[in-house]
Amino acid sequence: MNKFLVKLRFWVRGILLGIARKLKEERLQGPIIRESKSLFSKEIKIPVPVSLIFTVIITYWMFVIGLGVNYKTMLATAIFTGASLVFFITQTQSKEKAILKDNDAVVLMCLLFIIAMLMFQISKEYISAFVSPVPAFALMAAMLLSLRIGILYTVILSLFTAFLNDMRLDIFLVMFCGGVVAVTNVQNILRRADFINTGIKIAVTNVAIILMFYFFNSYDISQFKYNLFYGLLNGAFAVIIILVFIPLFEKVFSRTTNIKLIELSDFNNPLLKRLMLEAPGTYHHSIMAADIAEQAANIIKDNSLLARVGAYYHDIGKLNNPRYFIENQVSGCNPHDELTPAMSKLILVSHVKDGIALAKECNLDNEIISIIEQHHGTTTMHAFYHKALQAGYDIDMENFRYPGTKPTTKIAAIIMLADSSEAACRSIEEPTAVRIKDTVEKVINNKFIDGQFSDCPLTLKDLEAIRDSIISTLVGIYHARIEYKET
Repeated sequence: MNKFLVKLRFWVRGILLGIARKLKEERLQGPIIRESKSLFSKEIKIPVPVSLIFTVIITYWMFVIGLGVNYKTMLATAIFTGASLVFFITQTQSKEKAILKDNDAVVLMCLLFIIAMLMFQISKEYISAFVSPVPAFALMAAMLLSLRIGILYTVILSLFTAFLNDMRLDIFLVMFCGGVVAVTNVQNILRRADFINTGIKIAVTNVAIILMFYFFNSYDISQFKYNLFYGLLNGAFAVIIILVFIPLFEKVFSRTTNIKLIELSDFNNPLLKRLMLEAPGTYHHSIMAADIAEQAANIIKDNSLLARVGAYYHDIGKLNNPRYFIENQVSGCNPHDELTPAMSKLILVSHVKDGIALAKECNLDNEIISIIEQHHGTTTMHAFYHKALQAGYDIDMENFRYPGTKPTTKIAAIIMLADSSEAACRSIEEPTAVRIKDTVEKVINNKFIDGQFSDCPLTLKDLEAIRDSIISTLVGIYHARIEYKET
């Protein structure tokens, strides 16, 4: 058994070192956009029950190996592992349904847990239990999955670490408090350098807990110095692990973190450059919609960074036929004048499909692709529908709707409203505050009555706050300027 364990540890160590070398050699130029033929663009399809069962079995045997193989240990481990699984599922099945239904997310969740357990074993055997990287894996779970799962990882991994080390309370508290500090700091991480600040906070927390136990006479002076050193090392170790694994998991599992969103917001991005050069009107509209969406998301305390970046990319499908969209037309030349309403409708609808295809080709993240797909929902193209009626066509309004889907998240709904409100207010000849207010309210009421928000968790209170935010932002953008006389 010991020989097997040693071989397993060397094997894991070799894999981790290989990953670290590969990432070190990788030179990133510009924002993250993966090659379309990359292995990382392929989805991982492993059934959720298979992932969970495999993780439970691996965790159980690592626990047994760590504590000793005998029937009492095996029985106690089975109870503890089962209780932990039940606790995790009960805490996630109601609040994290979307993640539990996502095969890739469940695979990532299980992989994070298994790697964490392996690293705990290595830390305990070769260094110190105080180096066990609970904060690192809790923070990665919070960034890559959700804040709730990050907190659950903090609790469960801290318990596992304590049990693997003779059920020591000091180790549990060091791991738990460090994990809480890391997870609650997740919203402040916008750049890779912010991980260093988080590592410092983890180290300071560890020192405080170890000092407390020293003052309770739990350690002698030599143990105190030893534990203090490894408590500080835990913070540095957490930063290294996160910097190694986060880029890898972002790529393999196409997870959208704040760091990736910051990188995608770089205007040196090839897609945004193309939009600026080939469809300047759409580019300007997207920038305006991004400002509006960001402020609205802030008001309802949702992910304002995702709202901004999603708005940047929501109309990239217009790159295929930019001159057919009014914001890119110059000198009053409208190519739709020579087309039938049905043909015009097909061209407009195609920008959603083309945007999804272009986003997938450039391997943008699934959250951005969903925003592109949902930003028009199933709304009606009224202008071309009425044009068809005036031309004498007997046609159903349903034929002039976008194919959907309707917004499924608050951010997608916000971008839909920002997009429509900005376009509507841009067409106002004299955009006074009253006219902007009336236009925005009309846009939101029409979307609401049309049932565009039936699939997303927006409340009436949210809609009121979003409405007020959009009006305020648009009034600020289109406010009347005083004309100064020349002297």
